[in-house]
This record gives sequence, C-alpha cells and structure tokens, in this order.
Amino acid sequence: MVVGFLNLLCYGNLMRFIFVSLALLATSAHAEPQPYLQKPTVSFRALNGSDLKPVNPKVRYVGGYELVAKGTSELVGLSDLHVSPDGDRLKVEAVSDFGIMARFELTPDGKGGYLDSPLEIDPLLDPQGRRLTDKNEADAEGLTTDPVSGNRYISFEGHQRVITFPHDLLSGPGEVVPLGGLPVFPFNQGMEAVTYIQDQRGDALLIGVEAGGFWRCGLALNTCMEIHGPATPGFLYMMTSLAVVDYGDPRRDHDILGLYRYYDPITGPRNVLRLLHLEGDTLTVVSNLVKITPPLPVDNFEGVSAIKTATGYRIFLVSDNVKADGMSKLLIFDWMP
Repeated sequence: MVVGFLNLLCYGNLMRFIFVSLALLATSAHAEPQPYLQKPTVSFRALNGSDLKPVNPKVRYVGGYELVAKGTSELVGLSDLHVSPDGDRLKVEAVSDFGIMARFELTPDGKGGYLDSPLEIDPLLDPQGRRLTDKNEADAEGLTTDPVSGNRYISFEGHQRVITFPHDLLSGPGEVVPLGGLPVFPFNQGMEAVTYIQDQRGDALLIGVEAGGFWRCGLALNTCMEIHGPATPGFLYMMTSLAVVDYGDPRRDHDILGLYRYYDPITGPRNVLRLLHLEGDTLTVVSNLVKITPPLPVDNFEGVSAIKTATGYRIFLVSDNVKADGMSKLLIFDWMP
C-alpha cells in the first residue's frame, strides 16, 4: 500500500510538473513574439555631433538620427532613399541589401526632432511575384523615381539589373528594364547609384558604378552608353549614390548630388558629397559640398536625396550601418546655393 501510495504521489507530481511546464511553454510562446505581431514603428534617436566646418560655406549641418525600429528586424542594410514632401511631413522610401523597401514619415515634433512613425516593410518581388531572398538577387543599391509617373527604378549589384515598380503597386511583381550595352561590372562593385534624367534626348537613367564610370541608359530604346565623368574625390573613395537636385527647376534639373564613401580599418568610414552637372554626355564636378568626418557622426553612408525649401534645399543621407547593432543613421543638411 505504501509503495502504491508513493507511486501515486510520484505520478501526481509528474502530472503537475507536465501541466505547469506546458502552461509555461504556452505563456512563453504567446509572450515572446508579441512585439513582432504589432504594427512596426521607427523612432529617431538624436546623434551627438558638432556643427561642421563645411568645405562649402553654404551648407549647414542640421542634425543626425539613429533609426530605431520596433516590431521588425528588417530595417537594416539601407542603401538608398527617396524623400518627398507630403503636407507638413516628409515621406521617406529606402531600399536595402536584403530586397526590401522601407517606408516611414518624418513629422516634426516641435522640439527640433521627429515623432515616432509607422513603418512599412514591403518585400521586393521579381517578375514572377517571388520574394528576393538570395543575397545575390536581393542586393538593392540604387533607388530613383520617375518624377512624372512616380514609378520607381531600383538597381541591383549582385545579379546586375534594374527593376522598375509602378507607383501604385509596390507590393506587386517588378519588371526588369532591358538595358542593352552595359558591360558586366566587377562583382560587388557594380551599379551602386542610379538617378532619373529628363532632357530633350528623352528620359534616361544615369548609372554610377562603384568600381568607377558612369553610364547613360535611354529608356525609349533601352540602350546604354558610357559618358565622360570625373574621377573619385581621392584614393579608396567609391561612388555610392546619385540624385537629381530639382526636377522642377530648369536651372537645377541637370545638377546632381554625388555621394562617395571611403573606408579603412584604422580611420574608419568617411564620405564626400559633391555637386555634379550633366551636360550632354559629360558629367563634371561643380563643387564639393561637404566632407563627413568626425566630429560629425560617421558611418557607411550610401544614399542621398534632396527636397526644395524656402531658402534652398534640404539634403538627406542614409547609412548602411558599419556597427553590428544594425541601426542605420540619417544625416540632414541645409544647402543654400
């Protein structure tokens, strides 16, 4: 009887242990993913940094922010961005090395910063409607927008191509732009930069290659030709982004912002932002606008975009983060030409 009682006691304890364990497992299963079941958001953590001593006295450093995402782990590896006005706020679109488009808003908080924003993460789809999951396929580097139709053009560096997405169907399949005449660029040093060009010869894509060189690809005939372009700002600098300054101003529609990066393990990352001008088949340097070195916040800045303001232009830079924390940076400058 004693043995039977002990067996019953052990059985009861075992069942109680199993019940408690299952309850804990159930609780954990519901508790851990909760943040990822919520609508993603992004907040803007102000970065420390001093006023810069600009190469060009008409450029002023406004501020810098770290992009802190909640509810998603996909706001990483940002390679380029497009900023556009929308009432009292700004709409931002950014592409990443992992085949996604991130969308958020910059809404002033009245204190010199920005309010937390809803964050949309849209996977980029290939022409068959499949998500770009392989790094070689998904490595989006350049982003530009047709100012008339709103269609986006995204350049990819691994599997070398440009894919266009209609403005009203970003979550749908993209379409590969058949660009003839482009050579095969060095692996992982290809089409880092792209911007949309409008002129009398017809609309075109201006492509900047990380390894060096510029190409004009007419969209009517889908043919590309190399154009004359400037050398990089110095040894180890490479092209990362291009953006037309102002499509609405005939004086500025062929002025182009060119962003270059530099990196070595001793001094870390550096950037130079240039003003370029396209005339026919020749791209020239107008001036260096700013050098991003300490005490400014430094990082691997890969994307540039500009919007018109009452006094000139506001310029935005976004980084593909160097640190392992995965957080990209956003730097803002005012340029008064």
